[in-house]
Amino acid sequence: MDLLLLMAKRSWRALLVATLTGLTCGLAAAGLIANINHSLEVFDKLRPVDGLLFAGLVVLVAVSRIISDISLLRLGQAAVNDMRLHLSAKLIDTPYAQLQRLGKHRLLAMLTDDTQTISQAVELVPILLVNVGIIVACLGYLGWLSMPLLGLTLLLIALGSLSFHWPQRRALTSISRARELKDQLFNQYRLLTDGSKELQLNHPRRQHFFTRLLIPVSQQYRRDFVRGMSIYALVLNWGNAVFYMLIGVVLFAAPHFIDLGVSLVTGYILAILYMITPLSELMHALPTLGRASVALNKIRALEGEMQTADEALDTISPTQVRSLVCRQVTHTYYREREDGHFTLGPIDLTLNAGEVVFITGGNGSGKTTLALLLTGLYRPESGDIMLDEQVSSSNDNHHYRQHFSAIFTDFCLFENLFDGDDPHLVKQAQDYLMHLQLDHKVQIEDGKLTTLALSTGQRKRLALLSAYLDDRPCYLFDEWAADQDPVFKHFFYTRILPDLRERGKLLIVISHDDAYFGLADRLIRIEHGKLSEVAPQADAMPMAEMLS
Repeated sequence: MDLLLLMAKRSWRALLVATLTGLTCGLAAAGLIANINHSLEVFDKLRPVDGLLFAGLVVLVAVSRIISDISLLRLGQAAVNDMRLHLSAKLIDTPYAQLQRLGKHRLLAMLTDDTQTISQAVELVPILLVNVGIIVACLGYLGWLSMPLLGLTLLLIALGSLSFHWPQRRALTSISRARELKDQLFNQYRLLTDGSKELQLNHPRRQHFFTRLLIPVSQQYRRDFVRGMSIYALVLNWGNAVFYMLIGVVLFAAPHFIDLGVSLVTGYILAILYMITPLSELMHALPTLGRASVALNKIRALEGEMQTADEALDTISPTQVRSLVCRQVTHTYYREREDGHFTLGPIDLTLNAGEVVFITGGNGSGKTTLALLLTGLYRPESGDIMLDEQVSSSNDNHHYRQHFSAIFTDFCLFENLFDGDDPHLVKQAQDYLMHLQLDHKVQIEDGKLTTLALSTGQRKRLALLSAYLDDRPCYLFDEWAADQDPVFKHFFYTRILPDLRERGKLLIVISHDDAYFGLADRLIRIEHGKLSEVAPQADAMPMAEMLS
């Protein structure tokens, strides 16, 4: 039912047309059974018109089924595609801090495994809907043959359905538990891929990972999934047995209580035998439908946690910035390692365009959190952040963020640099590639990088190229030079930053490179969530040596 509602939301008219053609197929199939039964009765007196009627019913069954199948296939896949795009759009609109709390493994499981499970179930809908039409039409034919036998059939079907109810609930419970464990499995897979170097270098850690983390979750998932699917297998085979019991009742028991002719029994058995295949397909679909139901519930639950920000997604280009001001800004978050909450602030800070501000501090001091606050990816719990004396609110936070180009330590590099083939942008990008000494490694074709398979330092240089082409008013570099060799580290501090400063950019540089602190206009140290400004020349190499 949930799948049908999903498809109806996309187009109830298309669903109605597909349903009607499916029912037409069922009626034609029932007519085919009646035609066969009648032809067997009058085999010696068959006329050409009987053959034409048979052929017409065959064509009607085939054509109506094809129309229903293709219509439902298109509708179902369109509905699943809409769901994927809706979830992707909602992910983009969900505040970054909230996405961090949800966890990457849960989001990936939803976008990949859950949507794939629903897609597989939707692929079955055309077959199932046509089969329902066939079953309904066959039951109508059985009633036309004998109402008492139809009543007996419906009674056995009702008893069979009641006997399925409890096992099916048990099966769904097991599959739901397995789905919850799949989130944990995705997290273990993430650790397996992201931490492969560390696991290979440390045998005790590898053993602990496999024996204490991966294997227990994987085995419990297997147990729950097998338990649920085994119950479905029991239900499926019990369902088939019920219909063979129907045939046995009609052949061996019913004649003792009801006056049945050979023709009636033959027609009845033909109809039951014809119904077994669509009923078997319905029963075989139960596990997939059950998993799809669990997946839909999981998506809805996760969607409920993804409270999108109430932001105006305007397309107004960012304007040149004169200043960024933090006034009594605080942000509190939980730190798992310390099993406690950490508060950054209160922060009173003014940053001006055309100056380079270095931010330094120890690990865990709050540097990255400050960077996320300044770029608008985190919202302050109290206080105000202002661009040119205009307070950034939740409504215009999207526009606020468009003023920034940032490279974080966990940066993501996209192959697309710009749209179109603007000659000015192409030349600018090629010049930057040459200055960054990457022109022999990667090219730009149709605004896209030809490869991203580079070292971390080279990929960071490509990220710098992308940031340059963005040409935003504000730039934030989170330890950009940490993965660079001395030559490019020197190039970054003595060429890149001064060039951006000359262009009037507001520059925030998180750095531990104290040898280059002398190039900063201002140096801010952060310790235990508190900011203090110190003299930039402290601990720095002489200016002449830096610029040489």
